[in-house]
Amino acid sequence: MEKIEQFNKKTIFWFLVIINIILSITDLVITYIGSPDLSREGNLLVYSFGFGWGSLIITSIVFLVIIISLLYYGYFRFNRTVIHCEGLKQYISILFYERPDKFSWVFYKFPKNKIGLSYFFACIGYVLAIVIPTGKLFAIFLWFGVIYDLNIVNLYHNNFYNILISPLGRNDFIIGGIIFALFLFYHWFKKEYKINKRVSKN
Repeated sequence: MEKIEQFNKKTIFWFLVIINIILSITDLVITYIGSPDLSREGNLLVYSFGFGWGSLIITSIVFLVIIISLLYYGYFRFNRTVIHCEGLKQYISILFYERPDKFSWVFYKFPKNKIGLSYFFACIGYVLAIVIPTGKLFAIFLWFGVIYDLNIVNLYHNNFYNILISPLGRNDFIIGGIIFALFLFYHWFKKEYKINKRVSKN
């Protein structure tokens, strides 16, 4: 059973790594085809801070290294801790703050204990490894729509143009990314809670 679990971890890890690398490269290539001078790029780094191609490529590589490092930690270095608790909220509260009654702190207080931080970084690696390539896939689709003048993309841009761009870049990416990330955070911790519940009973 342990060998099967280890095989599954390696398979998922390498799948996510390869997907992130492929979509990062594809996103840069399709952006270059659609806007060589980056004048139509809605990325925060370009739109608000005026980054050029060199900075954009370096930033993309840095993000890749961070995501892969966190993902590696989450799949191969992260160790679970058995928590005796009642319910998901209490589980998270004890993990992050070593108290069963402070779940509300999650919304404004960063965990400082080692166990809470280890769970946080393991989770953030999983979340980023899915949210970032999903965003890049959406961006690639939109660039294809712009390049090939697809009606569905034109309608999307025409109907939402006034709310798409802000000083932070593309609002649709920001809002969609936050919502998706919150869902994945919940999913990851719910999975960990179920594992913890099963282990604590045994």
